[in-house]
Amino acid sequence: MLECPRMASRSVKTLDIRVSAFVKAEAGHVYRSLTSAKELCVWWVDKAETEARNMGRFRLVWRSQDRKKNIEATGVFVDLEREKKVAWIWDDKSRPAGLPPLVSFFIEEGEDGCEVLVVHAGFSAAASKRRMLEGFRVIWEDVIAKLKLYLESEKIAKGELLTLKDVELLSAAKEK
Repeated sequence: MLECPRMASRSVKTLDIRVSAFVKAEAGHVYRSLTSAKELCVWWVDKAETEARNMGRFRLVWRSQDRKKNIEATGVFVDLEREKKVAWIWDDKSRPAGLPPLVSFFIEEGEDGCEVLVVHAGFSAAASKRRMLEGFRVIWEDVIAKLKLYLESEKIAKGELLTLKDVELLSAAKEK
């Protein structure tokens, strides 16, 4: 996970979250897992509606980590490139104040699978916003870990918070 500073303007410094993992899966399956409502409901969210096309709407619903409330995110796919990229912008009404709206997944197919990178761009570099940045770093690692677990083993872990290290340990235990 990298923290990448960049200048949004001359006076405002921003940070991007980048989380990546190698996934033993075909690029088409990764792409479908990120755009298909049916697939998203298998490995990540509880409910989903997607129009998998540029400027198509999406709606995702899942339980909070403490399982006490539903969280809903809505938005628009802004850059879909089959088997290569999935990017969306969250609607203002469904994202917390100060949360940057742009999320992009990049899929780079290799010999035995794909490198999957999620970039959540534009977090404020202000010390007062550090908690949000760190919280979403954990969230995006959890999402990538769940995607990897699902695509490589067809296992799901919706109610658990996962790290990529957890998935590596599970894979190593499976191979023994």
